[in-house]
Amino acid sequence: MTRLFIDGKIDQTTETYEITGDEARYLADVLRMRPGESLILCDSDRIDHVCEIVSASKALVAVSVRDRHPNENEPRFTATIYQGLAKGERMDLSIQKSVELGATRYVPTSCSRSIVKIKEGKDGKRDRWQAIALEAARQCGRGIVPKVDNVMNLEAALKEAKESCDLVLFPWEEEKEGNLGKVLDSVDFEKQPKIAVFIGPEGGFSEEEAKLAESHGAKLVTLGKRILRTETAAPAVLAMLVYRSELI
Repeated sequence: MTRLFIDGKIDQTTETYEITGDEARYLADVLRMRPGESLILCDSDRIDHVCEIVSASKALVAVSVRDRHPNENEPRFTATIYQGLAKGERMDLSIQKSVELGATRYVPTSCSRSIVKIKEGKDGKRDRWQAIALEAARQCGRGIVPKVDNVMNLEAALKEAKESCDLVLFPWEEEKEGNLGKVLDSVDFEKQPKIAVFIGPEGGFSEEEAKLAESHGAKLVTLGKRILRTETAAPAVLAMLVYRSELI
């Protein structure tokens, strides 16, 4: 069912609601939705309002609220992905799949081996990346739209993660001892832990970067015997987190 995210709260007593602006154009012009069709409006309180379209134009779409219930599709953890800058489609795919698998925040991160070079605060791609996150959140029924932040350098990202997260994971292809499964055994998912995941660019992290991560309290871990592409690694870690927190 088509899902829209609404800025602000929809009153629980509301029986009708009007959608205007870009969202109205999206429904009426892009999706060509018509009266009688259903959609879900998810508000800032993570309440899903199941609605039926009453009238539709590019300027205004009026809906009738048929049902409402809390959105329960958010994971039992808060995950920030610090993704080493990678080439075009690889970043797009990483963002899309990370959102589908529960990432709350996504931070493009400048690393020593990043082929793509973007200065902090000068990222014209952010709007595109945010749009990818929005579409992925709509598709998989999220209760929020994960935020794509501006580019950060690795050291600043590590400092931020140390200060704001309960666990900082640093998958590194040269790591042989750090077992991600054992690390996750000690995580109490009942407490909605804040987890940071650092992913290297196409060439991976350097040894100096791995040492820098350790000095900031990150746990170096291996993701198994196979070396994953940069666009595969973040979704792989998130899938493991989902398994540990929801499926066992």
